[in-house]
Amino acid sequence: MCPLYKRLQSLTLLLLFTSTVLLAKGSNAYDYHIDLNDIQDNRYQVVLSCEDFASDTLMFHFPWIIPGTYSEANYGKFIHDLEVYGKGGEPIATQKQGKNSYLIPGAKDIKRITYWVAATWDGKRRKTIWPMAGTGIIEDHLFIINAGGVFGYFEGEELNPVKMTYDYPKHLYAMTVLDQQPSSPGRVTIHTKDYHELIDSPIMFAPPDTASFRIQDTEVLIGFAHESDETERAGELLEALEPSMEAIGSYLDSLPAEKYAYLIYYANEYELGRILDNPRFIGLKFAWYLLRNGMPMGGALEHNKSSFYYLPDPGSGYTEMIHKTVEDIAIHEFMHILTPLNLRSQYVDHWDYNEPQLSKHLWLYEGVTEYMSKIIQANGGIESPKEFILSTMYKKLRSGEKNYPFSEVSFTEMSANVLDKQNQKIYVQVYERGAVLGMLLDIEIIRLTNGEKRLIDVMLELIDEYGQKRAMDEVTLVDAFVEKVHPDLKSFFQNYVEGHEAIPYADILKHVGVSYVADTTLLLPRHPTKDNDLKTALMAVGDFYVIKKVGKDEPIGFKAGDRLKHRVYSDVYFDDFGDPLPEGMVVTLPVERDGQDIFLQDSIRYIEKSREHYMTIMRDASPSQERFFNIWLGFEDPGSGSDEE
Repeated sequence: MCPLYKRLQSLTLLLLFTSTVLLAKGSNAYDYHIDLNDIQDNRYQVVLSCEDFASDTLMFHFPWIIPGTYSEANYGKFIHDLEVYGKGGEPIATQKQGKNSYLIPGAKDIKRITYWVAATWDGKRRKTIWPMAGTGIIEDHLFIINAGGVFGYFEGEELNPVKMTYDYPKHLYAMTVLDQQPSSPGRVTIHTKDYHELIDSPIMFAPPDTASFRIQDTEVLIGFAHESDETERAGELLEALEPSMEAIGSYLDSLPAEKYAYLIYYANEYELGRILDNPRFIGLKFAWYLLRNGMPMGGALEHNKSSFYYLPDPGSGYTEMIHKTVEDIAIHEFMHILTPLNLRSQYVDHWDYNEPQLSKHLWLYEGVTEYMSKIIQANGGIESPKEFILSTMYKKLRSGEKNYPFSEVSFTEMSANVLDKQNQKIYVQVYERGAVLGMLLDIEIIRLTNGEKRLIDVMLELIDEYGQKRAMDEVTLVDAFVEKVHPDLKSFFQNYVEGHEAIPYADILKHVGVSYVADTTLLLPRHPTKDNDLKTALMAVGDFYVIKKVGKDEPIGFKAGDRLKHRVYSDVYFDDFGDPLPEGMVVTLPVERDGQDIFLQDSIRYIEKSREHYMTIMRDASPSQERFFNIWLGFEDPGSGSDEE
C-alpha cells in the first residue's frame, strides 16, 4: 500500500501552478468516443474531444482509488500512448506525473486527447486491482467498462457532464443501469450527469442475456456474460435471486431507487473444477495451479444503483454453489442502496480520486450493510434463526475476536486510515467484526427503545432527513444515530466503535435471548470428519469437506472422494436452539458421492471439547427476551406487545 508521502505528489504540482483550472461556461468537458471494433494488441483507443479551457495549465488524472474498494488501483498503469492535440491538429506536449496524472501546458489550445486502454484482467490475477473493479477485453465477445480504468478527468472538473459514444460489434448488447440512446446498430450514446456518476455506473458489452423483475417500485435488471460458455443464464440467476429480493422487499417497506442493475460475469475456471473433482493429490495440484495462475479471485463491487460481479466458474458441477454465492452477496450489494447512497458523510459525498479524505464510518458503510444482508436472510426464511445466529454471525464474531486488534486500533481509527499497510491486513474485518458491531447496535437500539425501533427503522428515519442529496456530517454522524434512539446509545459507540474496550457479548446478547460464554469445556457430539479416522481437505471454493483417505476404524461408511457440506456438524448434530442432540441418537448425513446424493447414518457419541465464544438460543427466555428476539429477527413488528416479565 502506498504511504502518505506519495499522495502529496499532485499537491506539490498544484503549488507550482497556482492558476485555477476552469472551463468556459457552457463547454462540454467530457465528450468521449470509443471504438470497440478496433482492437490492437488487446487494447482499444479512447478519444476525448474537449476545448475552450480558461486555464493555461491542466492536470488530467486517472483514479488512484475509487469508492468502495479502499485499496490502491492506480488505473493509470493501464493507460498507454496518451497524446494531446491542439485545434490545428498539432501535438501538445504533456508531462507524466506519477502513475496516474498528466500535466498539460498550453491547455487553452486543446482540441483532443487520445490514449489506448489495456485490460486490467490480462495476465495473472495477482494484479493490484480487484477484478470486480477492473476492465476486461475479449475481442468480438466481451468488454467490461469499469470507468476508472477507462476514463480520465480534469482536476477540479469532476462535476461536468459526460457524454460517451461507443461503436461495438453489432451482435453484442450494452448492459447498464444508465439510460441508453442507440443511434444505429452497433452504436450507442450514454450520458452521465458528472464524472462521479460515470465511475459509479459499470457497463458490460456482451451477447444479450438479460432478465428483469420488480421489488416493490424498483425495477431490477440482470445482465449476464461468461468468458467462454455461450449458455444463457440470466433466467437461472433471476430464479436464484428472487428469494433474496423477496426477502429484501419483506424487510423494507420501500426502496429509494427506481431502477437497479446486477451485472454478472463468470470467468472460466474449469481447470480448478477438475482439480476439485479429483481429490487424489488435491493439495499438490492446487498448489501448482496457484503457482501458475495465482489465487482465483472473485466478488462484487457495489454502486449506488448497480453492482458488478466477477465470479470464478469451476464448471457445471458447481452451478448451485455459484448461485448461492450470488444470492448471498447480492443482498449485501443491493443494501448499499441505503448506505452510502442515502446515508454517508461528506468525505464519501465529495470523493477525490487521487487525494481522498477517508471516512471513519466503515462500521456503517460496510459493517451495517453486511449485517443487514444477513438478518434479511433470517427474516425472509433463507436462513433459520439457528443458522443466522449460531453459524453465520457466530463465525463473524469468532473471526473478529481472533483477528481484529481492538486494543491497538479502534474501528473508526482503522477506517480513517484504511490505506495504511497494517490496516490493509485487517480491512476484511469490516465484513466480520463490522457486521457484529451492526448486530449488537441493532440489539442495543431495540433494548433502549423498549422494542419501539430497530436499526433499520433508525436508518430509514435518517434517510428521510438526509437522503441522496444531502450528506451527513463526518464528525456528528454518530450523534445523529444517538439522537434518534436514546442518550445511552452514545456509550456503545464510544466504547466499542470509537474506543478500545472489549465487547460484553453476554450482556448484550442476553436481551434477545441468546446465551454466550467466552471460553468453556463441554461434552459435545463427535465431529463426523474432524474426530474420525480419515483425512479431509476443507475447500474454500464451495465450502465443503473432501474425504481424501479413510482409515480402517472409520465407523460411518465414508469413501475417498466423498463430499459433505462444511455446515453438516451444526446442521445435523444440534437442535434448533444450538443444543447437542442426545447421545446414542442416530442421525442422517447428506453426502455427495460420484456426483450423486447419498445418505449415511451416524450414532451420536459425546466427547469432551473446548469451545470459545459458545452461543445457544435460550430455551427458557423471558417474555421480554422472546419479544425482543422476535422484533430483532423481524417476526414481530417494533412497538407491538409490552415489556412484561
